[in-house]
Amino acid sequence: MQFISADKIFDGTKFLPEDSVLVINNNSVKEVISGKLIGANTIRKHKGIICPGFVNAHCHLELSHLMGKIPQQTGLPEFAKQIVTNRNNFTKEQKIELAKIQDGLFVANGIAAVGDICNTDDTFEIKAKSKIHYHSFIELIGLNPAYAEKQFNSGLELINKAKAFNLSASFAPHAPYSTSLELIDLIGRYNSSNNLVTSIHNQESLEEDRFFKGLPTNFLNLYSFLNIPIDFFKAPNTSSFQHYYSYLKNTKSIFVHNTFSAKEDVELFENPYHYWCFCPKANLYIENKLPNYELFKNKTICLGTDSLASNNNLNLIEEANTILNNSSVFGIEEILSALTYNGAKALGIEEKFGSIRVGTAFLNLIRVEENEIKLFESNLLG
Repeated sequence: MQFISADKIFDGTKFLPEDSVLVINNNSVKEVISGKLIGANTIRKHKGIICPGFVNAHCHLELSHLMGKIPQQTGLPEFAKQIVTNRNNFTKEQKIELAKIQDGLFVANGIAAVGDICNTDDTFEIKAKSKIHYHSFIELIGLNPAYAEKQFNSGLELINKAKAFNLSASFAPHAPYSTSLELIDLIGRYNSSNNLVTSIHNQESLEEDRFFKGLPTNFLNLYSFLNIPIDFFKAPNTSSFQHYYSYLKNTKSIFVHNTFSAKEDVELFENPYHYWCFCPKANLYIENKLPNYELFKNKTICLGTDSLASNNNLNLIEEANTILNNSSVFGIEEILSALTYNGAKALGIEEKFGSIRVGTAFLNLIRVEENEIKLFESNLLG
């Protein structure tokens, strides 16, 4: 039995009373008690803040081989072209080896769980053997409604492969500009009926809303480059979010990026099981633009790293610090919740991750210096 404490203990949603002590048994939290109940000389006191392991709510582990391969600040349509051009210039073995390295770095960076986007089964074995928890989002792409059912059924094969590795998995539409309403509807219905969460890239580029409002857009060049005819598409003259939101209205959902979301979009939110996820370093990498965080004050937010195609690392603390350095909307307590409990709740794993409770086995020691979070020890109990 061990007794540990720190200058402060953050339980995932709030700071605990100052004299709080964690009782540790078999490398997990047994209970939280007052330090007054035991002798001070029995408590191992840390300098800083003890908090739960971080939860990366949005990542693309299978794109780890693209680190440094995609030019920065080209805008989303050109970025997408570069992904298509470069992602298969590696063997499967090379991709797996580079993804494996990043999986190992997650624990070192204080990350206990990841919501990971998948287009293939390349990373399934890595996840099955990993020290951390993964939820795999099987991403479906297809703007032509005529192929929605075929694309959905193809995705079911990946869902079943994930289950064969004993991995939790659900469907995720890639983005509104690449996924038809019919396919989004199939995804929403499947996930809702199975009590699963979905994830979608939302308003990551100004070009996205221009496409849905029928304005000239570089997305047309992207579709031409991909040799995808879109003569069937009729612009609804709304924002992209307003175009598809009703199809996920009753589905537990994570809306990712939100770089160009407007007040009218944010106000549509009605479901308490909907979450805004920010990946600010990727926003700067691709568009050199950050969301208007003022719109999300008092909203439930979580954080992700996106991929190494749009980032120089998968370190979630750097995402948190990017927000803190560029906005005063969120305080330290709100950002710590975004790093921990909110991400876990978004992924539906809050019973095991994101908070300090009986059975918690992953704790981080951090310090806040000059309004930046620094990780001093990852996985205190590991």
